[in-house]
Amino acid sequence: MRVVLIQPPALQVQDSYSSITQPPLGIAYLSAYAKRLGHEIAVVDAVGPALSRAEPWASPRTVREGRVHTNQPCPAGEGLMLQGLPLDEVAARVPKDAQVVGFSCMFTHGWPMVRELMAKVRAAAPGALFIAGGEHATAMPEQVLRDGGMDLVVLGEGEVTFGEVLEKLSRGVRAWSGQAGVAFLDREGAFTVGARQPRITDLDSLPLPDWDSLDIKAYMDGHIFMGPSGPGSRSIPMLATRGCPYACTFCASANMWTRHYRTRTPARVVDEMVRWKERFGANDFQFQDLTAIVQKEWITTFCRELVSRKLGITWQVPVGTRAEAIDGEVTDLLMASGCSSVTYAPESGSARVLKAVDKRVSLERVEASARAALDSGMQVCLFMIVGFPQEEEEDIELTFKFIRRMARLGVHELALATFVPFPGTALFEEVRSRSPIVIDDEFCYWVAGATRLVRIKSFNPRLSDERLRRLKLSGMAQFYALSYASHPARLLAMLKALATGEQKTKTDRALAELAAKLGRKVRNLFHAASFL
Repeated sequence: MRVVLIQPPALQVQDSYSSITQPPLGIAYLSAYAKRLGHEIAVVDAVGPALSRAEPWASPRTVREGRVHTNQPCPAGEGLMLQGLPLDEVAARVPKDAQVVGFSCMFTHGWPMVRELMAKVRAAAPGALFIAGGEHATAMPEQVLRDGGMDLVVLGEGEVTFGEVLEKLSRGVRAWSGQAGVAFLDREGAFTVGARQPRITDLDSLPLPDWDSLDIKAYMDGHIFMGPSGPGSRSIPMLATRGCPYACTFCASANMWTRHYRTRTPARVVDEMVRWKERFGANDFQFQDLTAIVQKEWITTFCRELVSRKLGITWQVPVGTRAEAIDGEVTDLLMASGCSSVTYAPESGSARVLKAVDKRVSLERVEASARAALDSGMQVCLFMIVGFPQEEEEDIELTFKFIRRMARLGVHELALATFVPFPGTALFEEVRSRSPIVIDDEFCYWVAGATRLVRIKSFNPRLSDERLRRLKLSGMAQFYALSYASHPARLLAMLKALATGEQKTKTDRALAELAAKLGRKVRNLFHAASFL
């Protein structure tokens, strides 16, 4: 089969402290798997060839409750920037003779843009079978099928299901009843969901990501990475594990991956790092695992393997991980193997809220693990959330108390998010049962509010949008005021990084991104003024 896989442009938020631009690891895995089955694969990456290109995003239409409205105001969409190639240019790169076109549909806030891209590609390749996959597609398959004009949605982990679909198409079969892992509309237009595909048990059996079909060097040269990285780093994303054994009610992992946690053999992971070092000159590896460190035996074996091979590389776990398996022995091994930073995600400082959202974490254990990491010389970051629908202001003050204690302890960074109900999560359904949520364009844009600093929407009935915004800014101010007062050298290092462009911490990267976004906004204003 002649298959085209599309990585859509990225929809960035101007007032966000976080970027989600990354090389498309999921597409690279799908491409490798389909190639091994003998299919002809082409990848259209809308981001890599135009990393520095960003234009204001204005949706040409607004979809509300399945109906299309034009010229409708959408306040939540203000301040969004399209990073990468324009949609028409992406569609023009799709071969007209493509038999299958696959779309990555990961993030809810980007869905309106991806939907428009789907329509343009449909016009460019009308005879192809259209398939979508990813977290948003898995959470909202009927919406993606009806509003996006897809023929199939692949649910959850995609390689096996995608491969089975391609094999059926190769035999001329286009009947999907009984096919595991897909959702589709039948001939009468009824929404149909098949049984979920069993998770892949042996991750070592998967081929390595197909970076040859993408310009991975463009990302490396553009210094695109998720976590902290020093000057001269050439970063590449990786996975050592898949899934998460926990089921926090605000996280989409359980819906996307189920609760099965799978690990690769440590030595095989290191073999992959060696391969990318030799092939692309990679010297930094950003692990995008949902929960990279769960089993102490696995992480110590992995670290010792890295130490024994003396690769001279660095590696990061920027997404956040558990504290239970990380003690002084582990943090010393992390440092020795090239991992100098760790991110914990306790989310709340209130035991009552942690129980309500099924976040099975011990704050005392997080603090003890962070202390061990600091003693080993590691940089430590915290992920926290304010605005959970169950929260009272007393709970938020407990979170701030925990934040202040961790700042005094010496924790380097804080990423304080505001709660948004992600489709596909248990907490989304809980919020929706109390107050109906319409999954329209405006809601999708509000989902980006988790990391926004100005445009924030509260889903807590006791907190107004403005009150939640002030609380978020207050929590960040409390942490960094204490951190910089206790460690003045950190403030000087941050200012130096902003001036030189070095990005040794997530804070450095966030400030650099905000500065770049502000610069683009100013340039756009001057550009618009030149036509007046």
